[in-house]
Amino acid sequence: MAARRSPPGAREREGPRAPAAGSDQVHSWMLVTSQALGTVWRIAKGSVMLAASCLVAALCYFRRMHCNFGHWLKWWIGYLQRKFKRNLSVEAEVDLLSYCAREWKGETPRAKLMRKAYEELFWRHHIKCVRLVKRDNYDALRSVLFQIFSQGLSFPSWMKEKDIVKWTEFSGIKDYHKRGSMCNILFSDVLLEYKLYEALKFIMLYQVTEVYEQMKTNKVIPSLFQLLFSRETSSDPLSFMMNHLNSVGDTCGLEQIDMFILGYSLEIKIKVFRLFKFNSRDFEVCYPDLPPREWPEISLLTENDRHYHVPVF
Repeated sequence: MAARRSPPGAREREGPRAPAAGSDQVHSWMLVTSQALGTVWRIAKGSVMLAASCLVAALCYFRRMHCNFGHWLKWWIGYLQRKFKRNLSVEAEVDLLSYCAREWKGETPRAKLMRKAYEELFWRHHIKCVRLVKRDNYDALRSVLFQIFSQGLSFPSWMKEKDIVKWTEFSGIKDYHKRGSMCNILFSDVLLEYKLYEALKFIMLYQVTEVYEQMKTNKVIPSLFQLLFSRETSSDPLSFMMNHLNSVGDTCGLEQIDMFILGYSLEIKIKVFRLFKFNSRDFEVCYPDLPPREWPEISLLTENDRHYHVPVF
């Protein structure tokens, strides 16, 4: 049987269908692709925004952490400094004239006098620096003891080595810097310091007792002890201890006559520059005033006969 042919009109009507189907397919693919890209963009945009938010939050967190850590670290450093810093009762050297300019400003008569006195020390006595000593009722003893230890001076001839172990530790050291390090250790130990100052007071009492016994046997004694025993409040060693020596360090410092006794007991010449006595014969005094020539010399300076500092030549 012969195959049935389609009418020509039908073929013409069916001809354009293939291109329409291809266009729909392309359109579909474009729509799907557009939707996919939109979805991907939304996801990516959300991820980027989330990451940015997390980054900002992290930066804010670490900024707060850094700030808090900085405060914590600053507090901890301050604590450690307060905990371990040596509280030296004899400070490091400072420039003499700079110290004077800082302490004695203004145009009062006393300020002018002090500036002239410090200039005298600088130019005539070649004192370039000063060590400031803690201001209390032990500072005269502290200043003297520091000079003895820092210079490595020998102990008095009448003392036995076994009685003064700490002294021999310093006097046996020849290296200046090592003695300085040991002085820094010693003069940052409050309890040890006070024990040494009380030991110095005992040495003074011992020497007063020795001279008093000599006086009772009609031996010639130094004039300073004659002056000491002529006072009602120190007519004998006991009254000297009760009325004067016991108070040193607690309610008062050393008087001038005590400085004489200290120098005599330690067999040293204590030269003191009394700045408030500038332009007078009492500007520079020695305790004792006529020591044997072989006694070593140490120097102090004072602005008022109550508090002393250590000059550095």
